[in-house]
Amino acid sequence: MLILSISGFLLDHDKWSFLYDTTFKSVPSHILKAENRLFNVYYQDPENPVHLIVGGQRGLYESFDVGESFHKLSSLQILSAVDYDKELYLATSDGVYIFDTKLHSFALKGKYITALSVSQEKIAAVVDKKEIVLLARKSAKILQKNIAKIDASQLQEDIKLSRFIRDLHYGRGLFDGDISLLINDYGTLFLIYLGLSGYMLWWLIHRKKKAKLSRKLIKTHANIFAIIALIPLFILAVTGVFLDHSSGLAKFMKSVTIPHVVLPPVYDSLKSDIWSIDYDGNICRVGNRYGVYASHDFQNWKLENRGFAYKMIRKGDTLYISGMGAPNRVLKNGDYSLLPNTPHMFKGVIESEKGISYFSTMNATHTLPKFQDVTLYTLLLSLHNGTFFVPWWVWVNDFAAFGLLILGITGMIRWYKKKEFYKKLFS
Repeated sequence: MLILSISGFLLDHDKWSFLYDTTFKSVPSHILKAENRLFNVYYQDPENPVHLIVGGQRGLYESFDVGESFHKLSSLQILSAVDYDKELYLATSDGVYIFDTKLHSFALKGKYITALSVSQEKIAAVVDKKEIVLLARKSAKILQKNIAKIDASQLQEDIKLSRFIRDLHYGRGLFDGDISLLINDYGTLFLIYLGLSGYMLWWLIHRKKKAKLSRKLIKTHANIFAIIALIPLFILAVTGVFLDHSSGLAKFMKSVTIPHVVLPPVYDSLKSDIWSIDYDGNICRVGNRYGVYASHDFQNWKLENRGFAYKMIRKGDTLYISGMGAPNRVLKNGDYSLLPNTPHMFKGVIESEKGISYFSTMNATHTLPKFQDVTLYTLLLSLHNGTFFVPWWVWVNDFAAFGLLILGITGMIRWYKKKEFYKKLFS
């Protein structure tokens, strides 16, 4: 439970740079491959195909020999990239950067940029999945700032159980902004305390030592704040079991539909849910967990295409949409169509003489830097999902989750009975 709670708390805050700056070498060899999932950007110079630029949470890397060797350009987190007019515009953890022959800061210094689109003389940048900032491409001047306030009438979509479980577990399934995440934090931090204090209580009682300390610990261990923490903890435990067995339960979870009328408040707003953006100079499109929404004025938004729009990548007049738990599709000549035989959740589209290829870290076919260490983030993720140990470790996680449910229920009953006892005693 301690491993799950501590790792879960840190993984929820995946923006923190120290998770990627801190690395470990003495890890199981199969964990090294998991580092690939941290890459978000793959760029091949069309005029010099041996020249590659790749980037992700570990930083920005460059190669001049088609990936045989890479050298590091920056430790900035690279979230997205757009090549336009022989320049590479980068969405980073410290604003918008441009790479031509070298890397330099361009705009929105200090802001965490999660998505980017470039068109003619303007740049549309998304700050922390919340705010759309329109910039002048030449001067970096801020032209306008907008929050994508989508009318509730455009947010009446039902969702699959698979999506709902993931949203709840990852801290984005209850309320807008960071509230859902803070609720998860409250639960996990309390679980850390309850686990440590509960173990200490067991040890003291077992050893029949320090009765005064035991009584004090019991008072702090069993209180109303701990009871409230059980609500998010129960949610995390149940959704965690489902995610542990997501491959086996996939068919069931995708067959169950959750009606919009019973969904939590976040699904009526999605103000902090901009995963991708495209701006062609006339129409701005944002992608969220419901689909693609379009606007001519950044104020009025209309659902244009259904399905989680994880990434939107423009190549000329063609817009590629990468789905998360939804089909990949393409927008061309005003019409959407499915994009078959493409990797799920691809992060880039590479055009070359050989045709179009799709950059994906799930079934990587493109050359990436090879590391002999792993980041703290990857280490925590492998501990959290059980892959650090052996494939069957998910059952140990399940045991911990069910143990948490039993301890929570029995602890709540004991707390209630004790409370009723003192009521009767002093009445």
